[in-house]
Amino acid sequence: MTERCEVARCRAEADLTYLEHGVCDRHWNQLTAEDAPADALRMALGIEATAPTATEDQAMEPSTSKAPKSESSATPTPGKNPKAEKKAKTKVVKEPKPKKEKVPKEPQVVFAFRLTEAQRDAIHKAAGPGKATRFVRTAAIAAASGDRAGLEELLALAKTHLK
Repeated sequence: MTERCEVARCRAEADLTYLEHGVCDRHWNQLTAEDAPADALRMALGIEATAPTATEDQAMEPSTSKAPKSESSATPTPGKNPKAEKKAKTKVVKEPKPKKEKVPKEPQVVFAFRLTEAQRDAIHKAAGPGKATRFVRTAAIAAASGDRAGLEELLALAKTHLK
């Protein structure tokens, strides 16, 4: 194992060996992190990748021919860059969805009151499943505004749930 980290301009001691190259802990953690590029450590050490790394895009692409490629098809035509063409084909630019405009809501406050468990259970029974808050709010607003028809609708609703 070499004594120094072989990443350019690093003077730290090598803590481990990767493919016969010394690497310090700081560079190992930085270049092998999940968010680091696949060959970041190899590139930092100046090691050529032996085979292209498979990505999900390449692995999921269906092959167009079942016959193996011949050497003549692997030879690029002059003036064309096959890597750039492949990247251009696999990269799809999606248009961002327009953001929905939020409608400003009227500020709300909390109005609380205490009641017994029996009163609470009676409200839940009269309002029906999952509608107790709406029932109490509607009753309070109707009573405060003198809306007799609204109160009578709530009484009719409560009678149907109490049967």
